[in-house]
Amino acid sequence: MRRFLPLTVVLVLAACVKTGAAGGILPTSTPGPTRSGPSGQLVAPVLPVLDGAPQRPLYTLNVTLDYRNSALVTQQRIEFKNPTGADTKELRFLIPPARRGEIDIKDVRVFGSANPLTYTLTQSNTVLVVPLPAPLGARDAIAMAFEFTVKIPLQEQAAGIGGDDSSRGPSSLTAGHWYLMLAPWRSEGGWDTPAYAPIGDPYTGELADYIANILAPEGVIVAGAGDETREGRQWRYRLNNARVFAFAASDTFKIDQSNVDGVNFVMYSYPQHQKFAEDVLITAERSVKLYSELYGPYPFKTLRIVETGRAQGQEYSAFVGLGQALFTGYSGSGARHDIIATTAHEVAHQWWFQAVGNDQIRQPWMDESFARMSEYRYYQRYYPADADWWMKYFITYSEAKGAIDQSLYEYKDARSYIDAVYRRGFQFLNDVRAKVGDAAYDSAVKAYFNQAQNATASRDAFFDALAARATVDLTPLTRSYFAVPPALPCKLSNNAAGCRR
Repeated sequence: MRRFLPLTVVLVLAACVKTGAAGGILPTSTPGPTRSGPSGQLVAPVLPVLDGAPQRPLYTLNVTLDYRNSALVTQQRIEFKNPTGADTKELRFLIPPARRGEIDIKDVRVFGSANPLTYTLTQSNTVLVVPLPAPLGARDAIAMAFEFTVKIPLQEQAAGIGGDDSSRGPSSLTAGHWYLMLAPWRSEGGWDTPAYAPIGDPYTGELADYIANILAPEGVIVAGAGDETREGRQWRYRLNNARVFAFAASDTFKIDQSNVDGVNFVMYSYPQHQKFAEDVLITAERSVKLYSELYGPYPFKTLRIVETGRAQGQEYSAFVGLGQALFTGYSGSGARHDIIATTAHEVAHQWWFQAVGNDQIRQPWMDESFARMSEYRYYQRYYPADADWWMKYFITYSEAKGAIDQSLYEYKDARSYIDAVYRRGFQFLNDVRAKVGDAAYDSAVKAYFNQAQNATASRDAFFDALAARATVDLTPLTRSYFAVPPALPCKLSNNAAGCRR
């Protein structure tokens, strides 16, 4: 994610706190079956489970968009296999928009059951804890159903990179992390429900498949991620193997598109900026071509680039948001501008965030630094005369400090986060590239990408890929850039004590 200009605080909406649920219009059937004990007495309910486990969690999102009131009236179903590896009587879900927006949860239940479930909201109402009426078996899969309304909040001020990625501006509505997300299960720590951080990308999730049906008012254009079909006011999307499903809506969007090497590029602009749509599309097309060459193929058939009311860029799966403030001062020629650099950066997140996942809260450098390096490579390839400008404008304009490997919680403000993760993170990778040489670096990064694709990135895997292609001591670099230097492979540490063989 990239940001350059501040927004203005206009409204703070308190989350609706509720325990328990009743009513709802989700499809229901008979209550879950029960087992019979001696003399026929009922001893315990049995959860209705799925016949087969989906490959990944499957989200079905049926949304009625109240554009005028910035509300998403939603019926949601999630089908998933028990992620804990053991019987469990509790499930946890993340509700990112509840931090500042209003969310009214009307119904929570096991899909197929007539009985709603009780629940509690914790951590400033952003974690939904659902006790189950019976244990979910270690190998079983279940479908959970929810009915809720989310009020998308107005834009807020964020002094740097951060703030809600679901927000309403004067010309459009953006829904980033807006729905109920199954909390990841970590074998070393249980349910992963991190607290909100005011900087960076404070979200965590796993790969999933999405079906979204969005009923919009007449005259409102919806821009969603994935394969799109439309029937009148009904916009339908299918997106597989994705980190997040995002969409935007506006009654002013202007649409431009292209197709290059089998990838559809679609740009949604505000009317005053449509004249720059071609420049953005060309930047996106070139970025996909370059990054496909450097790392691996773009993972989707369509890439949507959407102007938003924010002041920053934001990455999603198969979807890029570009804040309207990024166009400020752009003349429509040349590459020495934030809108060109930010487009190249956000497109790079389709490789570093979407394809290769990472813990954006605890190790944000592992996507942002690689996306920043990709941005630099874009300038080196297509605008070599401007590469020095890029370096001075974004990296070397002042001295940057801070360890690159800290969590969002450890940076005192957005400036220290930007300095460490974006600037020094890039400098670390660029220094590694200089040490091992361009050919070895490119070969290692491509191998690392292929090994980590559709998984969660490991810094050890990156250093292992380097060690397979170079013998050079990186110990001084890691000591300079990391708060906790990694145990390097022996080939990258001059066979230091404790090195990895």
